[in-house]
Amino acid sequence: MPSDTTRPTTSTFTSVRPIDGAASPANRKLVSNWLLLLAFMIWVMVGIGGYTRDSGSGLSIMRWEPIIGVLPPLSQDAWNKVFALYKTIPQYQLLHQGMDLAGFRKLFWPEYIHRLWGRLMGAVLLVPLVIFAVTGRIEKRLIPWLVLLFLLGGLQGFIGWFMVSSGFRADSIAVEGWRLSLHFFGAMFLFGAVLWTAFVVRKPEPARYEGLRGLRGHTIGAFVLLLLAMWGGTMVSGIHGIADFSMAKNIGTGAPPPGWPMTGLLNSAAAIIFGHQLLAVLAALAILTLTVRALRSELPGPVRDGALLVGGLVILQFVLGVTALVSGRIDIGVVHQMNAVLLLGGLLFILFTLRGATRRAG
Repeated sequence: MPSDTTRPTTSTFTSVRPIDGAASPANRKLVSNWLLLLAFMIWVMVGIGGYTRDSGSGLSIMRWEPIIGVLPPLSQDAWNKVFALYKTIPQYQLLHQGMDLAGFRKLFWPEYIHRLWGRLMGAVLLVPLVIFAVTGRIEKRLIPWLVLLFLLGGLQGFIGWFMVSSGFRADSIAVEGWRLSLHFFGAMFLFGAVLWTAFVVRKPEPARYEGLRGLRGHTIGAFVLLLLAMWGGTMVSGIHGIADFSMAKNIGTGAPPPGWPMTGLLNSAAAIIFGHQLLAVLAALAILTLTVRALRSELPGPVRDGALLVGGLVILQFVLGVTALVSGRIDIGVVHQMNAVLLLGGLLFILFTLRGATRRAG
């Protein structure tokens, strides 16, 4: 049976455990809860961004204005000016020719909310950080790391504009797939970094679980496969692959297209969708076998619970993916994307819990 004795090593962020001060249990809990709130907001942002992308709303705002862009158009004249700008890009000319102002507003609001939520996350990170630093509720060595995350959040906003701007070019009605992937994985890095930091602040000293290093390796492998499957998902989203599903043409049915992979991995909708499905199956198998190992072994409670959680989430993920593809409903596709992020968070929790795992003694 694995040992759950605590290793007498130093924390990532503190080398002592005072009764009070920034590293007190109460302050650690406060800071950890704040970071968990930020991780939750990033998760919600993924859903807003997914809807914005799949509904075609992402190109409705043609300027990146980090400060004055916090306000929407407040007059009829302002609305007319924003709409006039939209009429100059290919998406309007090729897809929405003749759209009225009411139709444009339906495109505008999801993208506006997406950008406003990003600004709100920046405030939720920066304002409490300043307050906690001034009042001594946060460890000093944690502050530079969180400032870096704030700056990376700003960079993520720039990457978002870099992605959107690719949809303004001649004959373009959507953003480039690789820029979409870059923006999405920037969000995943921030989600993972914030979540991991919250875990470390809550429990700075790793437990030394003997005999579980192999399970940690298994979890790392599942984590990498999930990231690859999520990358494939961004490629499918980038081509609006949900609209390409066809039983008659054998697109999205789970079977490889003729000549695959020699005919190309990303040269057609059929190849892109099959690649995503293949990676998703490999990730699901890795996660489900992890769950089975948890059920057949005497594992510490947090590890077992985490393994059972990801097992349930991966089954739900499979159901959501198939349903979204067959039904063509973008709302189910968005939930599919958000569930993938939850699955990523579940695997991160297991990796965090096993970070002090060792080989079996003797």
